[in-house]
Amino acid sequence: MKSAVSIVPAFVLILFAHSTMATEIDERRCSSDRPNNCLNGVGPAVINTDTIRASSTLFSSQISNQSNKDQEQAYLSPSLSGMSAGNSFSGWGIWASYNNSGFDADLPINSLVQPIASYDAKQHNVMIGADKLLMGKLVIGLALGYEDTDIATAYNGGNNEIEGFSVVPYFAYLINDVFSIDAAAGYTTLDYNTDRIDNVSGGTIVGEFDADRWFITSGINATLVHNQWIFGARAGYLYTEEKQDGYTETGPNTARIIRDRHIDLSQGILALNISYSFGWLEPYAHLAYHNDLGRDEGIGAGGLPAGTGPTQPDDDDEFQTSLGFRYFGDVVSGTLEWTTVHGRDHFNSNSILLTIRADL
Repeated sequence: MKSAVSIVPAFVLILFAHSTMATEIDERRCSSDRPNNCLNGVGPAVINTDTIRASSTLFSSQISNQSNKDQEQAYLSPSLSGMSAGNSFSGWGIWASYNNSGFDADLPINSLVQPIASYDAKQHNVMIGADKLLMGKLVIGLALGYEDTDIATAYNGGNNEIEGFSVVPYFAYLINDVFSIDAAAGYTTLDYNTDRIDNVSGGTIVGEFDADRWFITSGINATLVHNQWIFGARAGYLYTEEKQDGYTETGPNTARIIRDRHIDLSQGILALNISYSFGWLEPYAHLAYHNDLGRDEGIGAGGLPAGTGPTQPDDDDEFQTSLGFRYFGDVVSGTLEWTTVHGRDHFNSNSILLTIRADL
C-alpha cells in the first residue's frame, strides 16, 4: 500500500510537468491571437530546397524505372518472370502511377522569436507515360505529370499550395545482358499560392506567383540474375533548377516585395536493389544514397526571416530505403512500393507509390 501511495504523487508530477510543457509550447505557437510569435518570413523561401528535391527525386526514380523495364524482361527467362521476355510484345508500353508523399522538417534558423522553422507537407503526384522498344535495344518514351503540394508552415502560421504540370521525354539503351544507360529531361510549369500571418496585426498576408522548373537525370545500370534472385545497381546524376517570378504580397504591415528567385540542386546517386521472383510475384528491397553536390537556395531574393542564413548548410546527404513487390500478368503488370528517407538532420519523408503498366 505504501508503494502505491508513493506512486500517486509521482504520477501527478508527471502530468503536471507535461501540462506545463504543453502550455509553454502553446504560448509560443504562431497564431492570429499571438502574432508576436510569428516569424516575419515568406514561406517558400524556407521550404524551396526540400520541395524541389522531393519532386525531382520522385520524377527521376519513376522515369528510370520505366525506361529500364525492358532490361529486366529481356534478361529473365519466362519461368522466372512469368512473362515472355518481351518477345511476344510489339514493344509498346503504356503506364500510369500515383504517389502519395508526406514530408516535414524542423529547420534551425537564426531567430529569437522561433529558433526552429517547422512545416508539414502533403504531396500527390500522378504520371502517365508511353514508350516503345526499338531494335531490342533502345527504349524511347514520353511521360506527362501532375503534382499537387500543400505545405503548412507553422513558423509563420501560413500555407503554401503548389500545383504543377510536367512533360518528360526519356530513353534507355541496353548495352548488353548486364548494363544499360538511361537519361531524361523534364519541364514543369508551377503555380504558387501562399499566405502567412502578419506578426504585427495578426492579419493575413497573401501572395501568388508562377515558376518554371527543369531537371535532367542520367545513369548507368547493371542487372545480374542468379537462380530466382535478381540483383541490381545504379550510379546516377540529377540536376534540377527552378526560376520563380517576383511578386508583391498583399496585406497589412509586413507585406513584402519579393524579387525573382533562382533555386538549383545537383545530386549524385548510388543505389542497390535485390528481388526474388516467384514467377508472377516479385518482392524487392531498394537502398539508395543521395548526395547534394551543389545547391543554391535563392536566399538573395529575400523573403527569409531577418538575419537568417542558409536553412540547411550542412545537411547534404540522405539514404532512401524502399520495400515493395511487382506483379506480372500476361499483359498487365503493377508495382506497389513504400519509401522512407533517412539521414537528413532535420527532414523526414515517407511515400507510397502505385504503378500499373500494360505491354502491348
